[in-house]
Amino acid sequence: MPKSSSKDPNKPKGPKNIYNFFLQEEREALKKTGGDSTTEGDGPGFLDFSKACAEKWKTLSEGDKQRFKEAAEKDKLRYENEMANYTPPKSEVSGRKTRKAKKMKDPNQPKPAMNAFMYFSTDVRPKLKEEHPEAPTKELSKMLGDKWGKMSDEEKQPYQHRAKEDKQRYEEEMKAFKKGDYVVPSTSMAVDMVEAEE
Repeated sequence: MPKSSSKDPNKPKGPKNIYNFFLQEEREALKKTGGDSTTEGDGPGFLDFSKACAEKWKTLSEGDKQRFKEAAEKDKLRYENEMANYTPPKSEVSGRKTRKAKKMKDPNQPKPAMNAFMYFSTDVRPKLKEEHPEAPTKELSKMLGDKWGKMSDEEKQPYQHRAKEDKQRYEEEMKAFKKGDYVVPSTSMAVDMVEAEE
């Protein structure tokens, strides 16, 4: 399935390097001979052709490579001249697809509510870290998930209760924030709230 290109068709074609000119000559030579008689079909496959060209390129002297070098330099000048006279369309000025600007989050926006598992993790992670100081973060997260999954609904209840309260806090603060009445709690107030919860 062909790729749909969003590139400007009028944009100058990029310059070829020395090896590209060598490959082009080899391809043309192969077409003229009708393919190598030692291979089946109309000629060697792409991989065989590429491998043979790479081997041949290694054996070429600097003198033999000179004409390809000159052709590449000439093509580079052609490209630079064409680009100097080229005006890209507005959508391509940046050289990439235009993206929607990321919406900046207001730093004064209320802190999102934590779920029950987040409260559980906050309580249990330090103890787990103490028991398994070498464990990476990913492994600790897996342990927390396993512990949480094995807990009964009764054991989860205190965390679910805290999450429910936090959700109410967040909804109320968001209402005030949208109205413009929200006041960001100071650090000392936030500490008092955490202590009150404990």
